[in-house]
Amino acid sequence: MKKIYGLITAVTLAASALAGCGSSESASSTSGGQGGAAPIRIGMSTEATGGNAETAENIYKGAQIAVDFVNKDGGINGRQVELVVRDTEENPTRGVSIVRDFAQKEKVLAALGGFNSTVMLAQSPIVKEEKLPFLVLTSNVPESVLNGMPWTFGVRMNADITAKYALGFIKKHFNTTKIAILHESGGYGNGALSAMTKALAAEGAKPVAVESFNLKDQDMTAQVAKAKAAGAEVIYLFGMGASNGYVLKAMEKAGWNVPVIGENGMVSKGIYEVGGALTNGTYAIQTANFSGEQTREQAKKFLDAFKTKFGHIPTTFASAAQGFDGAMILFDAIKKTELKGDLAKDREALKNTLETNTGPYKGVIRDWDKVFTKENHDAVDVNSYLMNVWKDGVLIPSAKQ
Repeated sequence: MKKIYGLITAVTLAASALAGCGSSESASSTSGGQGGAAPIRIGMSTEATGGNAETAENIYKGAQIAVDFVNKDGGINGRQVELVVRDTEENPTRGVSIVRDFAQKEKVLAALGGFNSTVMLAQSPIVKEEKLPFLVLTSNVPESVLNGMPWTFGVRMNADITAKYALGFIKKHFNTTKIAILHESGGYGNGALSAMTKALAAEGAKPVAVESFNLKDQDMTAQVAKAKAAGAEVIYLFGMGASNGYVLKAMEKAGWNVPVIGENGMVSKGIYEVGGALTNGTYAIQTANFSGEQTREQAKKFLDAFKTKFGHIPTTFASAAQGFDGAMILFDAIKKTELKGDLAKDREALKNTLETNTGPYKGVIRDWDKVFTKENHDAVDVNSYLMNVWKDGVLIPSAKQ
């Protein structure tokens, strides 16, 4: 299985290596030394192994930069932050065990994670059961947060909000609602399907075609043929990486050229490795773009630190930005919470702070006066989005916004 041992080495994981072949051992990561006080332990649930580990790797790297920022500034109230990193291996059962281990064995104060939606959907009810504050950093399915409330908080692109944004973009620039939804058959794709179907229904429309595929599929001829025959004028594409590239190859084979729009799955490098020049002109919704000069001060600092530490810019933009901002929002809340050493009470107090006293925060994605409320646990709204487009192997901000 694909492993990110290079990542682990780069961030100097201090305990046992983050193993991708079934080990349940945890890995801890600290920066700047721990000083005299016990560190604040934060869980990190990630997908370090599997075919789509790239996005999870970027989430982790973004969060690690946040840890570095905080620890180099003296930590939180004099205590360093320590990440306890665990690999779900894209396995929901293992994901559930990790949440229980975080809460009961590792005794973390809170946790970060939520890349693989199928895994996160299994974890959310357990987060609620264990009463563990958990920031969901990419899983797009609304229920990833809703099913864990009040203990889950989203710094991610909510599929419902994304679909409304995408539909507005499609109507504005392509003057159509004739949309085919092509999606992977797991939680990520089904979340996008549900969301766009609801967005279209609000406009008195429905998808002209809905076709699914498995992430390992390499022949999308049938799905593309059905979408073309249905008269689709835009494809809303929610696979991951290579699978999206195979959709583009099937479209070329069919001699069919219509706008293609997706989000994180359209950014993973597999799409370009398979689709090559066919990616030109395809769109990817993100919350940040790091391919050019940054205009936000926090984004400049983040990107400089990221390049210094890892030697390159993030390869999936939104996941890195959300990993960083989500971690920083959590750390801001911890600073404002009086921790008394009773873990259950401290988690409850932190959850209350997250709901009522997070912000103001100037982030990579945007500025927040107030990040969450008791009613709204999603930080990212429609004003947080940025449309991007592929051009010669580089994802750049689109001239169409």
